[in-house]
Amino acid sequence: MANQKIQKVAITPIWKLALRFMISFGFILAIVLTAAELFRNGNLNAVSQSFKDGTWITFVGIRLAIITGYGFVMAFLTKRKAKNTL
Repeated sequence: MANQKIQKVAITPIWKLALRFMISFGFILAIVLTAAELFRNGNLNAVSQSFKDGTWITFVGIRLAIITGYGFVMAFLTKRKAKNTL
């Protein structure tokens, strides 16, 4: 059974694996950053302020780059490990 899962990972396209990692990491990162913002400021009014002055573009852009990089690195490493195991 485990061998079938490893085979499935080995034949899955890297972009599909990366997308799975990106979604899960992005969700976790959003929760953690929102909680950190809440603890730091005591409220989430800074979020609405960042939409008014446009600083959210840089904030979101950096996070998307991190999430995308993480997704592809983890997909590559997972796929390589699956191929080496077979």
